[in-house]
Order: sequence, then structure tokens, then C-alpha cells
Amino acid sequence: MPECETDTKKENGRLLFSGKRYIMDLKGLKVLVDGFNLEMPNGTGIKTYGMSLLAALKAMGTQVGMLSSKCYKVDAVSDQLLDEILFFDVTDADTPKKFTPKIVRKMQTTLTIAKPFRRASEVRRTHTVVTRGGEKEFLSSVGLYGLHECYSVANRRYKLGLGATTISVPGKIALWHATYPLPIRIKGAKKITTIHDIIPLKLPYATLDNKKAYYKLLKTSIKDSDLIITISEHTKKDILSIFDVAPEKIFVTYQPVHQVKPTKPSEAEIYSSLKRYGLKKGKYILFVGTIEPKKNIGRLLDAYGRLSIGMPLVIVGRKGWLWADELENKEMHNVKILENVSRRELPFFYAGAYCLVFPSIYEGFGLPPLEAMSFGCPVITSNVASLPEVCGNAALYTDPYDVSSLKDAIEGLILNPVARERFARAGMERAALFSMEKYKERLYDAYKKVL
Repeated sequence: MPECETDTKKENGRLLFSGKRYIMDLKGLKVLVDGFNLEMPNGTGIKTYGMSLLAALKAMGTQVGMLSSKCYKVDAVSDQLLDEILFFDVTDADTPKKFTPKIVRKMQTTLTIAKPFRRASEVRRTHTVVTRGGEKEFLSSVGLYGLHECYSVANRRYKLGLGATTISVPGKIALWHATYPLPIRIKGAKKITTIHDIIPLKLPYATLDNKKAYYKLLKTSIKDSDLIITISEHTKKDILSIFDVAPEKIFVTYQPVHQVKPTKPSEAEIYSSLKRYGLKKGKYILFVGTIEPKKNIGRLLDAYGRLSIGMPLVIVGRKGWLWADELENKEMHNVKILENVSRRELPFFYAGAYCLVFPSIYEGFGLPPLEAMSFGCPVITSNVASLPEVCGNAALYTDPYDVSSLKDAIEGLILNPVARERFARAGMERAALFSMEKYKERLYDAYKKVL
């Protein structure tokens, strides 16, 4: 992992050296971030990335906005409060009841699919509407721009061979930062695309993506973007191994550990939170992540079943695609699967676990191990893909395909509390390298390449 520079000074509202750290100032720069994943009601790794990105950009002084597909404005002159109400509504209240949603979507597609250029509207906030907690975190202080079904329409146009969709946004946008490959351009803006991984191409069996369409979209995104950001050197190498792109067009920023609770929970908080789930501090083994093939939960269950310990295995994560294949015919004695743990509760699970076991087969970054480390939770993880790059010497590594190796690693850590404490301390030091401050430094360096 590259170290941050410590001896450069720039003027004119850019990069200034102050004491032992940089102050990044992008004051006034208008940046638009996509809401493709941010709008999802349930959390994803990319949604977490998007929230961290918005927080970083806001702290760096930008005028940051989000492009949402949840906009119902149709009148040239509209009611500001009604616009806001409709933006945060979860129903299609304006849809005529005699039309099914499927028919309405078809009508909308017919009317808009051929348009290569579309105009978004600003959703002006009155702050009268009370929003859900998750939305407050990243929408309360950013500009909101809406264009109804912009992502689905853009994807349909692209699949029909009509190319990328150009969208106009009120005011001049300097940078359009897509947190996921999207066939969308913003008029007058330079484009940055974050590619988290190319797992559908590296592990075709592990996802349900249309691989041909995904390959084409990645190829187009790389060509159309002024800069590609990746969250690990490993993902950068993956991209270079498959696509024809200059190495200097790809910039690694990594990903910050941006916790909803920045400090370690107190003993009382941990006890109270875990009690609701029948758990005790230091008395369970933890896994955090979606239940899907690449997370390797099937082998984790096999390894756990070979252990002679009383600690339960707690799996915190929702069931994703092909989840049944991971759990089928597995011994589930003393295994708890918790699908509805919020991000606000995660710190208590990390801080209270004996260790986190994350035997993923492939990761573009692997945020759960780093989050666990930041709360002093020792980590056992895989020796493949980006995980050694991210976790460094602060984790205990195992072969993700070898059940015996995984079992021995867990058992060894349980029988060696001294090693557990050593990994806990090393993990907190490692997590500090991925702080929000260091992320802002790398993000600034990325942005200045295209400004």
C-alpha cells in the first residue's frame, strides 16, 4: 500500500500542508455522484462506498450533488414542497390505478428510449419532509437532482445498441463520478468511474450477471471515462489483464473505514446490543457479508462443523444470489444467521466477537475485515485476491479452498489468546492507514489528474 506524500505544498485553493497532514480544498467544485446504489433500501458494499465518497467530498469543500432516478416532476412550474414529498415517497402515487406498473414502465420506455439527451431537475429542499434514517445520512447535506427512471432507461438504451445517455443537470457540473459502470454522461462534465472489481469476469460461476453485457459495459465505461478509480492495486491489475487501457488512466484510492460509530463502543453498549441476540462478548465467531458463492460460507460451515467448541458461529448478512447452494446440506448446529442487522449495530458485533472469519474467494477490497480491525476484532481471512494487500500483516491467512486449513486457523486462534491480542493490536494499527483523512488525500490526488 503506497504511503501518502508529506512534503508538497500547493496554493490557489488546492493542496496545502498544515502541521502533519494535508488540507484538501476543492471549494466550489461541482461534483455529481450517481444514486444508483445509494437509492437501494438495503446496504451494499458499493452503497457504503458511495456514502463515504459523499462525506469525503463534502468535507473537502465541493458542491456535491446526487443524481436520483426517484423524481416525478413533470410540470414546468411546480410546487417545491410537493416535489420534495414525491421525491421521498416510496410509492408510485402518480401512477393511474388502471395501469399496472409493468404497462406504465413499457409506456415510459416507448416515450423516452429513443431520446439520446434528457434533462434532470433540481429537487429543492424545504426540509419539511421527515426522511428515513438511512437517507438522512447522505441526503441531508447534498444537492439532489432527479430524473425519473434515468438508470433503467439508460441501461435499456445501451442494451439496444443506442449508446450512452447524455443528461443535462442545472448549473455547470465539473465532474461526474459514477460509483459503478453506468452508460450515462453528464453534459459538460468530465467523467470518473469507480470499478470495484471485475468478479463476474474472474468468477463467472459466482454471479448471475449477463457476462457479455457486463463485459461490454465495462469496456465502454473505461473508454468513456477520463479516469478510472479502483479500490485496490489487485483490481487495477485485473483490469489491465483483460482490457486495453493505459495504466496511468487507473488510479487506486482504496476505500476508507467510514464507521457510523467512529469510536469503540463501551462495554455497556456492547453488552446491551448483544443481549438482544442472545450473545455474549468474546463468546462467538463472526462472519459479515452477503450469503453468496464468492463469500465461501459453505466451506466456513464445514470448517466450523469440525471444531469442538461451544462458541456459536454468527453470520451477519442477507441472502444474496445462489445463497441456497452455500447452505444446502450443511450442519447448522449452533449457527445463527442474522439478516436484519443494521449498519448502526455492526460496531457492537465487531467489538464483541472473539474473531472475524472472512474466507472469501475473491474481493476487490474486502471491507468487513478492515471494519473488524478498526474495532479491535482479530481477523482470519483468505490469502487470495486483494485481501492480503488490504489486511497486510495484521490478519491470519488461510487457503479459502482448504477446509482443514480454515479449521486449523480458527482453532489455533482460539487456543492462543496471546496471538489473538497481538492480531487485535496490529489490526487497529492497520485500519488507521485507511482513515477518512488518508482517503481524502488519495481522492484529491485522483481528482487533480482530470481537473
